[in-house]
Amino acid sequence: MKHIINSILLTAFCVAVVTGCSSGKQVDTSKAASNTGETLAQGEDNFNADITVVQALDMVSFDPVQSSDMSNVYTLANLYSRLFRYSENLGADNELCKEYERVSDTEWHFKIWENVKCHDGSILTTDDVVYCLQRAKESSIMTALFAPVESIEKLDDVTISITTSSPYPSLPTALTNVATSIVPKAYCEQAMASNDWSKPIGSGRYRFESRVIGDTIKFSRFDEYFDPDDMALNQSLTIKVIPEGTARTIAIETGAADFNAEFAAADYARVVDNQDLKLWEKDSQMVWHLGMDNTAQWFDNNLVRQAVNYAVDRDSCLQVGYEGLGKVVYNCATFAPTVMGAVENPLDMYSYDPAKAKALMEEAGCPGFSTQLIVFRDEAERMATVVQANLADIGISAEITRIENAVFPSYIAEHKAPMFITSWGCYGDPDLFLGRRFTEAGYGGVNRVWYTNPELDAMIVEGRSHFEEAERIPVYQKIQEFMAVEAPEADLFVSKTLALSNNRLKGVELNAERASNYYKLHY
Repeated sequence: MKHIINSILLTAFCVAVVTGCSSGKQVDTSKAASNTGETLAQGEDNFNADITVVQALDMVSFDPVQSSDMSNVYTLANLYSRLFRYSENLGADNELCKEYERVSDTEWHFKIWENVKCHDGSILTTDDVVYCLQRAKESSIMTALFAPVESIEKLDDVTISITTSSPYPSLPTALTNVATSIVPKAYCEQAMASNDWSKPIGSGRYRFESRVIGDTIKFSRFDEYFDPDDMALNQSLTIKVIPEGTARTIAIETGAADFNAEFAAADYARVVDNQDLKLWEKDSQMVWHLGMDNTAQWFDNNLVRQAVNYAVDRDSCLQVGYEGLGKVVYNCATFAPTVMGAVENPLDMYSYDPAKAKALMEEAGCPGFSTQLIVFRDEAERMATVVQANLADIGISAEITRIENAVFPSYIAEHKAPMFITSWGCYGDPDLFLGRRFTEAGYGGVNRVWYTNPELDAMIVEGRSHFEEAERIPVYQKIQEFMAVEAPEADLFVSKTLALSNNRLKGVELNAERASNYYKLHY
């Protein structure tokens, strides 16, 4: 940690001092000043600053179908356009899609912007859109999300049609997923053939400049972005990877960076009264959970999984992991309290009850066993020490193993993570995560607990068969009660979304998952 902090303290961070626009989002880049001391008129916003954002983990790949890890999602959002981007509550806001219409219960039409220019000068077409959505449909990330999708077709130069096998009210929100990012077909085919995505091309608000793996990704504003009223409000964006939480805080304190997108809750007391800093927080839909490989010995028994749910002290996990900044939940299906139809403790089944946990272990005929508990973040590692002690009380000896986030998917795929602690930012519509997390369609994607049940599959289909929430909510409540008994995982708490900046930075936005829309950051 000392080495990291010293490196940050030695970093010089310079904000380009320029003359910019005084109002509106349309950016005048013709008046950018060099670092010669020229200043802005008092009260004017500076839309030509160089912004540095720090985050905990490096991105995984510029190939949008390779990873839905948050570090990847929020990096690629700067480079590629999607038909829709996340809204504040993880719904769908129009982006590349200019307008859309549901023409029947099973057919949707989406019109894109005309003459969309890509970073290489080519024009994005509906052929590119259809190609990328078809590629997404075939990926493990989208198998469940696009399960109802039967066809994706070009209707004309600006319109595509998506047909589903049954009503799919969540389709626009499904199209916010990172895997649906639109990449020019010619570049995509070239990158796939060469297995080289190191010089990505998109049509987003920034063009790619450079990357140092494990350290920085640099972007510059794309001045020919298709929507002139929603361009990047800064001249360049650098995303810097700093794994250690306090080191990210120091980067803001010293001016080495402008914005900490993943503020460590452990530093809350340190910064909350600092007048030079601004602490941003928002209630989130980020569910921290203890996962179990439901195919592993003993974890294939729902009585043992129920025992784990009773054994874990969620309040202590919240305190140790997030300084108490969140809300404990007793769910087993990754429902945040704000999700449609959410029930915080289905059947009023769970509490911290080690005696009940021991009784269930005995009922299951389980004498106790040894296992591994996989983590790849600081917060999860702290929580793991609590969970480890809780499990020891009921005869489960868990060895904590920390890995890199980039190899976590392979640990899941190879059944090398019998237990793990991670987080999941859930959509407001359960249909967008239940199939991905708890059906066979999610294998190889984010069904990390390897759980599947035909009864659940049928209920998921039932839940999406209506457009009216009043008809869907009872289905999702029934699902949560079913999953409480099945107990494929132990949800722990929903954390606050936290971010940190200096007190001069403008344009900060937090959604229900994390800090977002870096393109709006400016001075």
